[in-house]
Amino acid sequence: MSKNSDTDFGELTTDADFTSRIKNFHDTINKIGGLLQNVCERDIYEKLDVEDRVKYDLFLSYSLNSLFWFYLRTQGVDPSKHALKSEIDRVREYFARAKQVHDRKTIMPRINTAAAQRFIRSGLWQPKCNDNQNTDVRVQGPQSVIKDVEIIAEGQ
Repeated sequence: MSKNSDTDFGELTTDADFTSRIKNFHDTINKIGGLLQNVCERDIYEKLDVEDRVKYDLFLSYSLNSLFWFYLRTQGVDPSKHALKSEIDRVREYFARAKQVHDRKTIMPRINTAAAQRFIRSGLWQPKCNDNQNTDVRVQGPQSVIKDVEIIAEGQ
């Protein structure tokens, strides 16, 4: 139904509450249709990275299932006893899982190994002695630092 068309309510024309609800319902359906057309464009999906594609797929799946839920309600079917309920619950679980993955990527601290090596190298640095002993420390990992420190300690 287009936005500009007038609906003939017949005898119910005098019921202002009914007519306003039906007009509101039709306006909402038109808005949802417009949003779905915008969302279903192919160019948008191809430009998204993997995380945004997951969000996009979950959003689309949840939206379509919700629309079908509304359709069942308008047909007088109880959707809570329909297989659709388990599908919506499954999509909600995937929403929670996607949020966990996103949080793990963003909140969990990461170690910058290059910076850690610079900190260790500068913390263990000692000026060269007069006897030209090489005290330069190479940092390749935790075990190599311990060995290099033992070698330096034995030399003193």
